[in-house]
Amino acid sequence: MDSSSSAMTRVSMRNLRSHKLRFFLTILSVVLGTAFIAGSFMFTNSLSRAFDSIVDSTYKNVDAVASSQKGGGQSLDQEFRQRLVGDPHVSNVNISSNVQVVVGDKDNNTINTGGAPSVVGPYYSDDQQVSQGMEMVEGHAPHGPGEVIVNQTAADKNNIAVGDSLSLIDPTKPHQVTVVGIYSEDFEVGGYFGALMEEPAFLDEFRPGGVVDELMLESAQDESQQQFVDYLKGAYPGVEFKTGDQMVNEQTEQINTALSFVNYFLLAFGLIALLVGTFIIANTFSMIVAQRMREFALLRALGTSQRQLTASVVLEAAVIGLIGSLLGVAVGYGLVKLIYIALDSMGMGIPESGLALTAMGVIVPLILGVLVTVLSAWAPARRAGQVRPVEAMRMGDVSSSSSLKLRTVLGSVVLLAGIAAVVAGGWILSDASTGPRAGIIGLGAVLMILGTFMVSPALAIPVVPLVGRTIGLPFGAVGKLASTNSKRNPRRTATTAFALTLGVALVAAIGMFGATMKNSVTELTDSSIQAQYIVAGPASAGPGQFPVPRGAVQAIEDVNDVQDAVTFGVSGFTVDGESAAPGQPISFVMDGDPTAVTDIERVDGDVTFAEPGFLASESMAKKKGWTVGQDVPVGIGPTSTAGLAHVKLRGTYEDNKLLGDIVLSDSALTQVKKDVAQFASNGAAATTIQLIAVNGKPGVDEDQLRQELESAVDKFVIASVQTKTEYAGSQAVMVDQMLNILYGLLALAVVVAILGIINTLALNVVERKQEVGMLRAVGTKRMQIRTMITLEAVQISLYGALMGIVIGVFLGWAFIQAMQDQGLTGAVVPGDQLALMVIGSAVVGVVAALWPAHKAATTPPLDAIAD
Repeated sequence: MDSSSSAMTRVSMRNLRSHKLRFFLTILSVVLGTAFIAGSFMFTNSLSRAFDSIVDSTYKNVDAVASSQKGGGQSLDQEFRQRLVGDPHVSNVNISSNVQVVVGDKDNNTINTGGAPSVVGPYYSDDQQVSQGMEMVEGHAPHGPGEVIVNQTAADKNNIAVGDSLSLIDPTKPHQVTVVGIYSEDFEVGGYFGALMEEPAFLDEFRPGGVVDELMLESAQDESQQQFVDYLKGAYPGVEFKTGDQMVNEQTEQINTALSFVNYFLLAFGLIALLVGTFIIANTFSMIVAQRMREFALLRALGTSQRQLTASVVLEAAVIGLIGSLLGVAVGYGLVKLIYIALDSMGMGIPESGLALTAMGVIVPLILGVLVTVLSAWAPARRAGQVRPVEAMRMGDVSSSSSLKLRTVLGSVVLLAGIAAVVAGGWILSDASTGPRAGIIGLGAVLMILGTFMVSPALAIPVVPLVGRTIGLPFGAVGKLASTNSKRNPRRTATTAFALTLGVALVAAIGMFGATMKNSVTELTDSSIQAQYIVAGPASAGPGQFPVPRGAVQAIEDVNDVQDAVTFGVSGFTVDGESAAPGQPISFVMDGDPTAVTDIERVDGDVTFAEPGFLASESMAKKKGWTVGQDVPVGIGPTSTAGLAHVKLRGTYEDNKLLGDIVLSDSALTQVKKDVAQFASNGAAATTIQLIAVNGKPGVDEDQLRQELESAVDKFVIASVQTKTEYAGSQAVMVDQMLNILYGLLALAVVVAILGIINTLALNVVERKQEVGMLRAVGTKRMQIRTMITLEAVQISLYGALMGIVIGVFLGWAFIQAMQDQGLTGAVVPGDQLALMVIGSAVVGVVAALWPAHKAATTPPLDAIAD
């Protein structure tokens, strides 16, 4: 390094040391963004290690795993298991199929696992266990029906003791059991609840047919896992065998794939925060460069080159980025700790394996933090190097004197192109599918945001003073002065405000989605379900969650005052390769007369399910060329297994959002599974009941009917009786929970935007030190100075928020239009929420102005004038 470069490095370091406070908020904005990114990697790494530990423990000492072949083959029934037990090559055979249950405690209250699974499975003694991962710590092993042992973590969390009675509710009925022992696992299980029963009792209670999905095998020979599997494949054709190591690798890969989505999801919000931070960093360096023009002029006069000056400012940015990123990694570590504490306090059953810094968790935030800071400071750094010594001898922000004309014209073109793309995706291309339309809208959104940023300074010239005069009216001359100050540097005002614009736009768009989703659920429930009461369980939010037990159906039908009890369920069957819902290989299944509890409108045939078969929407029937009375093949999954089974089309109905495109009768599926053994043994063929729609007999008092229904389903613990309004409200709660998570993540971007306003105002106060001193000298009071600075901050906040609301509502509306095929209809603008956002943005301005306003008001007038 030559002497001139060394000297400029010393200048950069000295400048950083002498203006610590000036750069503090800039560093803090980098810290917040990189902390979120580092925390994302550490959080998902911790989860990955915890789940890997569970998988490794599950398949420890497992030499082979047997499962049914897709499309047919040998059923894993009792006879097949006995053949394996008698094979001299096989030492032990364990059933590894568990049954998911909901657990009711001794007081008949549901045990909350926080989203972790609660299951019941078979117990094996130490000499019978294939996977050696369980140890008894209290009580004794289960013997016979009705006895279970429970894992220690679940027992401790839920105050379960030996001798307690529990209710294990599966999709058929509740099973009453007694806890006779507690066992420990050799891995962290989070909120997991695992009950174990003696194998014969487990099969009798939870697998009446004796058919299971998976078996774990231990070899009796001194051979490798692959040699053992090769032998089994030859000896038992029609069964799929894999090594224990293969199962570990496959499940680990599945877990990592799922966690990568979580990581990308969290990273997106960290990058949003960093993106918002770029505007703050660029603004900060622009103002600092403007304030240091005399210093740069002196350096240029002493022979410093343009490149050296530019490099000096870039070096300052790189140091700030490095310090902010290193601190961000440390803060990210603490952030993940807080996440685990918060999740644990909310009862979330997430396992934890301890936190550890990973290469990705350190390197990626460091690179991004430094890169973003340097790129954001590049334009101000170039301006510092390009200013001639004589021009730089004057004070002020030279950047503000250049014309906005070219920037505004180019920005207007980009903005209009973005609006055109959004309109095309949202409204013009209405016949296209959701994916391409959403892609076009996404492109338009990027162009709109870029265009808005470019035209924002020109827009700020008329809009910000108007906002200033409006809110400053009660403050007289101080209000007028604040509105005048805000238009002095439209670039600075617009850049500061735009940081808030991005956050508010995302919140507004997500708010529209939430309001529309809740409205769609309410409208669908009110208009399409014509029942007095709905009996639902935890599965009522959608497929894949826990269903209403089948026993509850019979209990409701046995109530004397019930006239109609129609079940709505979901099955993995498809009809001629078609499913009831786009993108999901499922069919809706009903047991009962659809006309009694829905608004179904018949087009052709009979739609009452008087005979077994299926119904199709008019559009689906036309698409496939089906006619009433036609036999159509059914199968499991996205493609049908032609020829194995058929169902008859009994009728067609007008397109209906509640019923989708295909509805199978429960009686038809029962017959299909009876005729085809392959379907009977496939878990995907099972029908999960989402809800039961109930009508009372004419003249029955509704309150009396509700009491009778609640009494009938009380023993099922999870089944709840609700009105249509209550049911819609329960679905809305789930939407709110999802939105709250998104809002919490977006809050980071808003916090960074607040830091930007504080930073800009603080630097602005330094820049206007003489002006403030003059105002104090002519009699302006400290409170008036505080009020003036605060009003300026509120103007910036309101301007940013108003732009964000306009952008967010427009984009949200367009995306909702594109998703009409997914069930979202009638975009709803959440007026109350938008009003709160405007009020909140004003509060943000007030809070952001506290320190800069205090600094300006307490500056001694003579010191300021003499500066």
